[in-house]
Amino acid sequence: MTLALLLYGAAALAVGAFAARVSSRGRDAFFVGDRSFGGGSAWAALSTTTIGGSTTLVLAALVARVGLPALWLDLAGALGLAALGLVLARRVRATGAVTIAEVIGQLYGPSVRRIAAALVVAAEIVWFALLAEATTAVLTAATPWEPRRVLVLTTLVFVVYTLLGGQRAVIRTDILQLALMAAGLLGVALPLAARSLAKTGVPAGLITFPFGPRFGPLDAAALLVLVGLPHAVGSDVWAKLLSARDGTAARRAALGATVSKLAFGFSTVAIALAGVGLGLPGGPELFPRTVIALAGAGLAPLLLVAMIATMQSSSDSVLLSASAATVNDLLPPRFGSPAWARFFVALYGGLGLVLALVHPDLIETFRLGYTLFASGLILPTLLAFVPGLRVPRGFAAAAMLAGAAAALAERFFRVTGVDPVLVGTGANAACLLAGLLRRRRG
Repeated sequence: MTLALLLYGAAALAVGAFAARVSSRGRDAFFVGDRSFGGGSAWAALSTTTIGGSTTLVLAALVARVGLPALWLDLAGALGLAALGLVLARRVRATGAVTIAEVIGQLYGPSVRRIAAALVVAAEIVWFALLAEATTAVLTAATPWEPRRVLVLTTLVFVVYTLLGGQRAVIRTDILQLALMAAGLLGVALPLAARSLAKTGVPAGLITFPFGPRFGPLDAAALLVLVGLPHAVGSDVWAKLLSARDGTAARRAALGATVSKLAFGFSTVAIALAGVGLGLPGGPELFPRTVIALAGAGLAPLLLVAMIATMQSSSDSVLLSASAATVNDLLPPRFGSPAWARFFVALYGGLGLVLALVHPDLIETFRLGYTLFASGLILPTLLAFVPGLRVPRGFAAAAMLAGAAAALAERFFRVTGVDPVLVGTGANAACLLAGLLRRRRG
């Protein structure tokens, strides 16, 4: 196993080093790869970005807890990607922006752009911590290695190849990662899980759908907001579309990623049910422990590398998005060089590592990152693309701040007992509605 992981890490670092010179030519080269990626490359990049830890470790843990209704987590993401491909992808690419905050700035002005960028940076640091924790969960479930050392070393690999090669390194490794994920998880782990389920049977209490005793309609609605909307309006998601060659490539990438999301989601559910059938304990370690238990010694190295590729395929994207939001949207133009971009990749990787060390709760980190982003940014951004509706920029800024603040207050203090993402999104929507009414009366 160690040899397989070393070879994979060396390959990722080699891709970063190979892309370093070209990525140093300027801002667009580093952050969007000079917009040179066709539909196939953009599809691979967007697929791997949107699968990651939420479609594997978090989904498997939720399956063990509530059964098949956990599929709403994956369906929500797929619906968001489908809406992105059908409605927004061409329009996003046509902006010619570098970041989602720059797109928001084109719609609402520079002050709102800076607020959006700050929210992006905060959410991406939390997401990086989530993915670092997920990688640690995979490795410690499959190896006897010490968790903190694993966390530090894997974070170092993620940071180094991302800061070396920028978006070119990220997308080129995404292609390798998608191939490993498909071979290991769809080609090997899924058939093994199906065979195991044929022997053990599916636990009867877990196969109700669309809802169950521990998962109701309000839970599904919360996931549609928490996970679905960030897949339609997401900083790392839009970064892939903005790196595409044209609007057609961006649209194909989003629609293709919808199919990938569903394929890996259903595969994860089957693997999780097989793990429950084998009597393995639930939680974030259920997925890697099941995969290793099904694989045996011969296939374990391949499947371990496939799981690490799944985590890594998202972690590099969130680091790059946080750096881009800082250099492109928060700081003056003199900070726009690739050298500064690399500095902030390293800085935010370090901050994410610290957060993962002090807050090693995978599920709560997942919810915190998605709650912050979904409650703050998404509704004002979507509303700006609706013809005939334009919210005054002051109300858009207030909606972002109020949504994020309300969601965080509910997350940490449980003021109302309602899901924090619904509380934050409600506060956001109230500000937007007030802005629309103000404009109509004006």
